[in-house]
Amino acid sequence: MDSPKRVIIAGPTGIGKTAISLELAKAGRYAIISADSRQCYRHLDIGTGKVTPEEMGGIPHYNVSNLDLSEPDTAAKFVARSRIWESEIHQTGKVPLYVGGSTLHLQSVVWPLDEAPQACVQNLVQLRNQELAEGKNFMMDWLERVDPLYATKVDGYNSHRVYRALDVYMQTGKPFSSFHTEGGFDEVPSETVLLVLGCARQQLVNRIEKRVNAMIDDGIVEETQKVLEMGCTGREQALQTVGYKEVLAYLRNEIDLETMREKIIVSTRRYAKRQVTWFKRWKGAHFVDISGLDTHQITQRLINEYKLPF
Repeated sequence: MDSPKRVIIAGPTGIGKTAISLELAKAGRYAIISADSRQCYRHLDIGTGKVTPEEMGGIPHYNVSNLDLSEPDTAAKFVARSRIWESEIHQTGKVPLYVGGSTLHLQSVVWPLDEAPQACVQNLVQLRNQELAEGKNFMMDWLERVDPLYATKVDGYNSHRVYRALDVYMQTGKPFSSFHTEGGFDEVPSETVLLVLGCARQQLVNRIEKRVNAMIDDGIVEETQKVLEMGCTGREQALQTVGYKEVLAYLRNEIDLETMREKIIVSTRRYAKRQVTWFKRWKGAHFVDISGLDTHQITQRLINEYKLPF
Protein backbone atom coordinates (compact mmCIF):
# COMPACT_ATOMS: atom_id res chain seq x y z
CA MET A 1 0.00 0.00 0.00
CA ASP A 2 1.00 3.64 -0.22
CA SER A 3 2.65 5.27 2.77
CA PRO A 4 -0.04 5.54 5.48
CA LYS A 5 -1.29 8.84 6.82
CA ARG A 6 -0.95 7.57 10.37
CA VAL A 7 0.39 4.64 12.38
CA ILE A 8 -1.27 3.70 15.68
CA ILE A 9 0.29 1.64 18.45
CA ALA A 10 -2.33 0.63 21.01
CA GLY A 11 -2.24 -1.76 23.92
CA PRO A 12 -3.04 -2.10 27.62
CA THR A 13 -1.40 0.09 30.22
CA GLY A 14 2.06 -1.03 31.28
CA ILE A 15 2.88 -3.10 28.19
CA GLY A 16 5.70 -0.77 27.10
CA LYS A 17 4.16 1.31 24.31
CA THR A 18 6.14 4.46 25.13
CA ALA A 19 9.56 2.81 24.91
CA ILE A 20 8.58 1.10 21.65
CA SER A 21 7.32 4.35 20.14
CA LEU A 22 10.52 6.19 21.04
CA GLU A 23 12.74 3.56 19.44
CA LEU A 24 10.50 3.43 16.38
CA ALA A 25 10.53 7.22 16.03
CA LYS A 26 14.32 7.35 16.39
CA ALA A 27 14.62 4.82 13.57
CA GLY A 28 12.08 6.47 11.27
CA ARG A 29 10.40 9.70 10.27
CA TYR A 30 7.73 9.99 12.94
CA ALA A 31 6.20 12.58 15.22
CA ILE A 32 4.35 11.16 18.21
CA ILE A 33 0.79 12.00 19.27
CA SER A 34 -0.01 10.76 22.77
CA ALA A 35 -3.40 9.01 22.78
CA ASP A 36 -3.60 9.11 26.56
CA SER A 37 -6.53 10.88 28.17
CA ARG A 38 -4.37 12.27 31.01
CA GLN A 39 -0.96 13.02 29.53
CA CYS A 40 -2.51 16.09 27.92
CA TYR A 41 -2.69 17.71 31.39
CA ARG A 42 0.08 19.86 32.80
CA HIS A 43 1.61 18.90 36.17
CA LEU A 44 0.56 15.23 35.95
CA ASP A 45 3.80 13.58 34.91
CA ILE A 46 4.61 10.66 37.19
CA GLY A 47 1.14 9.16 37.52
CA THR A 48 0.53 9.29 33.76
CA GLY A 49 3.86 7.77 32.76
CA LYS A 50 4.59 10.88 30.73
CA VAL A 51 7.72 10.82 28.59
CA THR A 52 10.41 13.20 29.86
CA PRO A 53 12.07 15.85 27.67
CA GLU A 54 15.31 13.86 27.92
CA GLU A 55 13.58 10.69 26.71
CA MET A 56 11.98 12.57 23.83
CA GLY A 57 15.45 13.21 22.42
CA GLY A 58 14.17 15.90 20.09
CA ILE A 59 11.32 13.78 18.72
CA PRO A 60 8.20 15.98 18.31
CA HIS A 61 5.44 15.05 20.78
CA TYR A 62 1.84 16.26 20.71
CA ASN A 63 -0.98 16.09 23.26
CA VAL A 64 1.51 16.23 26.11
CA SER A 65 1.08 18.92 28.80
CA ASN A 66 -1.14 21.13 26.66
CA LEU A 67 -4.21 21.49 28.91
CA ASP A 68 -4.79 22.97 32.37
CA LEU A 69 -6.11 20.62 35.03
CA SER A 70 -9.36 22.56 35.19
CA GLU A 71 -10.13 21.89 31.51
CA PRO A 72 -12.46 18.95 30.76
CA ASP A 73 -11.45 16.92 27.73
CA THR A 74 -13.26 14.44 25.50
CA ALA A 75 -12.43 12.02 22.71
CA ALA A 76 -14.11 14.37 20.23
CA LYS A 77 -11.92 17.29 21.34
CA PHE A 78 -8.85 15.07 21.08
CA VAL A 79 -9.72 14.06 17.52
CA ALA A 80 -10.27 17.71 16.53
CA ARG A 81 -6.82 18.61 17.87
CA SER A 82 -5.18 15.57 16.32
CA ARG A 83 -6.45 16.38 12.82
CA ILE A 84 -4.73 19.76 13.05
CA TRP A 85 -1.55 18.15 14.32
CA GLU A 86 -1.63 15.53 11.57
CA SER A 87 -1.67 18.29 8.95
CA GLU A 88 1.27 20.03 10.60
CA ILE A 89 3.24 16.76 10.84
CA HIS A 90 2.63 15.83 7.21
CA GLN A 91 3.87 19.25 6.13
CA THR A 92 7.23 18.45 7.75
CA GLY A 93 7.49 15.17 5.83
CA LYS A 94 6.89 13.04 8.91
CA VAL A 95 4.20 10.48 9.74
CA PRO A 96 1.92 10.80 12.81
CA LEU A 97 2.53 7.96 15.26
CA TYR A 98 -0.32 7.65 17.77
CA VAL A 99 0.66 5.89 20.97
CA GLY A 100 -1.58 5.14 23.92
CA GLY A 101 -4.25 3.09 25.57
CA SER A 102 -7.22 5.45 25.81
CA THR A 103 -9.62 3.26 23.90
CA LEU A 104 -12.25 5.78 22.85
CA HIS A 105 -9.63 8.35 21.82
CA LEU A 106 -7.90 5.86 19.55
CA GLN A 107 -11.13 4.40 18.22
CA SER A 108 -12.39 7.86 17.31
CA VAL A 109 -9.25 8.57 15.27
CA VAL A 110 -9.81 5.44 13.15
CA TRP A 111 -13.61 5.35 13.09
CA PRO A 112 -14.96 8.91 13.55
CA LEU A 113 -17.64 9.53 16.14
CA ASP A 114 -21.21 10.05 15.09
CA GLU A 115 -22.71 13.33 16.19
CA ALA A 116 -24.12 13.10 19.70
CA PRO A 117 -26.34 15.89 21.03
CA GLN A 118 -24.84 18.82 22.90
CA ALA A 119 -25.00 18.71 26.69
CA CYS A 120 -28.29 19.69 28.30
CA VAL A 121 -27.55 21.91 31.30
CA GLN A 122 -30.86 21.06 32.97
CA ASN A 123 -30.05 17.35 32.77
CA LEU A 124 -26.56 17.90 34.16
CA VAL A 125 -27.95 19.79 37.14
CA GLN A 126 -30.47 17.01 37.73
CA LEU A 127 -27.75 14.37 37.52
CA ARG A 128 -25.52 16.26 39.96
CA ASN A 129 -28.38 16.55 42.45
CA GLN A 130 -29.16 12.85 42.00
CA GLU A 131 -25.55 11.93 42.72
CA LEU A 132 -25.54 14.06 45.87
CA ALA A 133 -28.76 12.38 47.03
CA GLU A 134 -28.14 8.77 45.96
CA GLY A 135 -24.36 8.41 45.70
CA LYS A 136 -21.86 7.31 43.07
CA ASN A 137 -22.81 3.62 43.19
CA PHE A 138 -26.38 4.52 42.23
CA MET A 139 -25.12 6.54 39.25
CA MET A 140 -22.86 3.72 38.05
CA ASP A 141 -25.67 1.18 38.43
CA TRP A 142 -27.89 3.43 36.33
CA LEU A 143 -25.21 3.75 33.65
CA GLU A 144 -24.64 -0.01 33.61
CA ARG A 145 -28.37 -0.59 33.08
CA VAL A 146 -28.81 1.83 30.18
CA ASP A 147 -25.35 1.58 28.57
CA PRO A 148 -23.33 -1.44 29.80
CA LEU A 149 -20.83 -1.10 26.97
CA TYR A 150 -19.86 2.46 27.82
CA ALA A 151 -19.80 1.61 31.54
CA THR A 152 -16.84 -0.68 30.86
CA LYS A 153 -14.93 2.33 29.50
CA VAL A 154 -15.36 4.54 32.58
CA ASP A 155 -12.09 4.52 34.52
CA GLY A 156 -13.13 4.27 38.17
CA TYR A 157 -15.86 6.83 38.82
CA ASN A 158 -15.49 9.67 36.35
CA SER A 159 -18.43 12.00 36.95
CA HIS A 160 -17.87 13.92 33.70
CA ARG A 161 -18.18 10.75 31.60
CA VAL A 162 -21.04 9.31 33.64
CA TYR A 163 -23.04 12.56 33.39
CA ARG A 164 -22.33 12.84 29.66
CA ALA A 165 -23.50 9.30 28.93
CA LEU A 166 -26.62 9.60 31.05
CA ASP A 167 -27.43 13.04 29.61
CA VAL A 168 -27.28 11.68 26.04
CA TYR A 169 -29.48 8.75 27.04
CA MET A 170 -31.99 11.10 28.69
CA GLN A 171 -32.14 13.22 25.52
CA THR A 172 -32.26 10.47 22.91
CA GLY A 173 -33.24 7.21 24.59
CA LYS A 174 -30.14 5.71 22.94
CA PRO A 175 -26.97 4.52 24.70
CA PHE A 176 -24.07 6.95 24.41
CA SER A 177 -21.93 4.07 23.12
CA SER A 178 -24.23 3.73 20.11
CA PHE A 179 -22.88 7.03 18.80
CA HIS A 180 -19.41 5.46 18.65
CA THR A 181 -20.06 2.20 16.89
CA GLU A 182 -21.85 2.89 13.62
CA GLY A 183 -20.32 0.90 10.79
CA GLY A 184 -18.51 -1.60 13.01
CA PHE A 185 -14.79 -2.17 13.31
CA ASP A 186 -14.15 -4.97 10.83
CA GLU A 187 -12.17 -2.76 8.47
CA VAL A 188 -9.43 -0.23 9.13
CA PRO A 189 -9.18 2.62 6.58
CA SER A 190 -6.38 2.01 4.09
CA GLU A 191 -4.49 5.14 5.18
CA THR A 192 -4.16 3.83 8.77
CA VAL A 193 -1.95 1.10 10.23
CA LEU A 194 -3.51 -0.04 13.51
CA LEU A 195 -1.32 -2.24 15.70
CA VAL A 196 -2.60 -3.62 19.02
CA LEU A 197 0.09 -5.02 21.31
CA GLY A 198 -0.58 -7.89 23.67
CA CYS A 199 1.41 -10.27 25.83
CA ALA A 200 1.07 -13.15 28.28
CA ARG A 201 -1.11 -12.24 31.25
CA GLN A 202 1.55 -12.81 33.92
CA GLN A 203 4.07 -10.73 32.00
CA LEU A 204 1.63 -7.82 31.94
CA VAL A 205 0.82 -8.27 35.65
CA ASN A 206 4.54 -8.14 36.48
CA ARG A 207 5.03 -5.03 34.36
CA ILE A 208 2.09 -3.30 36.02
CA GLU A 209 3.40 -4.04 39.52
CA LYS A 210 6.86 -2.81 38.56
CA ARG A 211 5.39 0.35 37.05
CA VAL A 212 3.24 1.13 40.10
CA ASN A 213 6.20 0.66 42.45
CA ALA A 214 8.29 2.97 40.27
CA MET A 215 5.54 5.63 40.26
CA ILE A 216 5.46 5.62 44.06
CA ASP A 217 9.27 5.72 44.31
CA ASP A 218 9.40 8.55 41.76
CA GLY A 219 6.97 10.66 43.80
CA ILE A 220 3.34 10.35 42.68
CA VAL A 221 2.25 11.20 46.24
CA GLU A 222 4.31 14.38 46.24
CA GLU A 223 3.11 15.23 42.73
CA THR A 224 -0.53 14.92 43.81
CA GLN A 225 0.08 16.97 46.96
CA LYS A 226 1.66 19.68 44.83
CA VAL A 227 -1.35 20.03 42.50
CA LEU A 228 -3.62 20.26 45.55
CA GLU A 229 -1.41 23.05 46.89
CA MET A 230 -1.78 24.75 43.51
CA GLY A 231 -5.53 25.00 44.13
CA CYS A 232 -6.93 21.77 42.70
CA THR A 233 -9.77 20.21 44.68
CA GLY A 234 -9.16 16.58 43.75
CA ARG A 235 -12.50 16.45 41.94
CA GLU A 236 -11.00 17.41 38.58
CA GLN A 237 -11.59 14.96 35.72
CA ALA A 238 -7.89 14.18 35.39
CA LEU A 239 -7.51 13.30 39.08
CA GLN A 240 -10.52 11.00 39.28
CA THR A 241 -8.57 8.25 37.57
CA VAL A 242 -6.47 5.20 38.46
CA GLY A 243 -3.45 6.14 40.53
CA TYR A 244 -4.41 9.65 41.51
CA LYS A 245 -7.70 8.75 43.18
CA GLU A 246 -5.95 6.20 45.40
CA VAL A 247 -3.27 8.75 46.29
CA LEU A 248 -5.99 11.27 47.14
CA ALA A 249 -7.52 8.71 49.52
CA TYR A 250 -4.09 8.27 51.13
CA LEU A 251 -3.62 12.03 51.50
CA ARG A 252 -7.05 12.22 53.17
CA ASN A 253 -5.79 9.59 55.68
CA GLU A 254 -8.47 7.13 54.52
CA ILE A 255 -5.89 4.40 53.72
CA ASP A 256 -2.25 3.74 54.56
CA LEU A 257 0.64 3.73 52.09
CA GLU A 258 0.73 -0.03 51.53
CA THR A 259 -3.03 -0.19 50.99
CA MET A 260 -2.69 2.67 48.50
CA ARG A 261 -0.05 0.72 46.58
CA GLU A 262 -2.15 -2.43 46.52
CA LYS A 263 -5.25 -0.54 45.41
CA ILE A 264 -3.39 1.14 42.55
CA ILE A 265 -2.10 -2.25 41.35
CA VAL A 266 -5.55 -3.85 41.51
CA SER A 267 -7.22 -0.86 39.79
CA THR A 268 -4.55 -0.78 37.09
CA ARG A 269 -4.96 -4.51 36.42
CA ARG A 270 -8.72 -4.10 36.13
CA TYR A 271 -8.27 -1.14 33.80
CA ALA A 272 -5.88 -3.14 31.60
CA LYS A 273 -8.42 -5.96 31.45
CA ARG A 274 -11.12 -3.53 30.28
CA GLN A 275 -8.75 -2.14 27.65
CA VAL A 276 -8.05 -5.62 26.27
CA THR A 277 -11.77 -6.35 26.13
CA TRP A 278 -12.36 -3.13 24.18
CA PHE A 279 -9.49 -3.79 21.74
CA LYS A 280 -10.92 -7.20 20.85
CA ARG A 281 -13.81 -5.42 19.14
CA TRP A 282 -11.40 -3.97 16.57
CA LYS A 283 -11.52 -6.91 14.18
CA GLY A 284 -9.64 -5.02 11.50
CA ALA A 285 -6.57 -4.32 13.63
CA HIS A 286 -3.24 -6.18 13.55
CA PHE A 287 -2.86 -7.95 16.91
CA VAL A 288 0.79 -8.41 17.84
CA ASP A 289 1.89 -10.78 20.62
CA ILE A 290 5.09 -9.36 22.11
CA SER A 291 5.48 -11.91 24.93
CA GLY A 292 9.12 -12.42 25.88
CA LEU A 293 10.50 -9.79 23.48
CA ASP A 294 12.53 -6.75 24.43
CA THR A 295 11.90 -3.26 23.05
CA HIS A 296 14.43 -3.55 20.22
CA GLN A 297 13.08 -6.94 19.11
CA ILE A 298 9.51 -5.62 19.13
CA THR A 299 10.46 -2.55 17.12
CA GLN A 300 12.27 -4.60 14.48
CA ARG A 301 9.32 -6.97 14.23
CA LEU A 302 6.88 -4.11 13.68
CA ILE A 303 9.13 -2.59 11.02
CA ASN A 304 9.65 -5.84 9.15
CA GLU A 305 6.19 -7.39 9.38
CA TYR A 306 4.02 -4.34 8.86
CA LYS A 307 6.10 -2.38 6.34
CA LEU A 308 6.07 0.79 8.41
CA PRO A 309 7.21 3.95 6.62
CA PHE A 310 10.79 5.20 7.06
